[in-house]
Amino acid sequence: MMSYEKLEVYQVAMQFLTLAVQIAQQIPAPYSDLADQLKRAAVGPPRNIGEGAGKRTPADCRKYFDIARGSAMECGVHLDVCAALSIVE
Repeated sequence: MMSYEKLEVYQVAMQFLTLAVQIAQQIPAPYSDLADQLKRAAVGPPRNIGEGAGKRTPADCRKYFDIARGSAMECGVHLDVCAALSIVE
């Protein structure tokens, strides 16, 4: 098991990725760009958490964790848009 896999935040990010893909599959075809954006944003947190965990300095590590947080916030916006447009339950 890699060091990042032991992090609870990584495990939760992976669980969210699975959920985000399921939600994206429910988005109607006219909003396929939104589904694509959600999937790409949901991949960001686990990818950046893993990369950050592999950095040698705390500053480098923080940089990637900050990027992961930004991607997570972006996911929230995409879900808000889905709710506002009433395109998924």
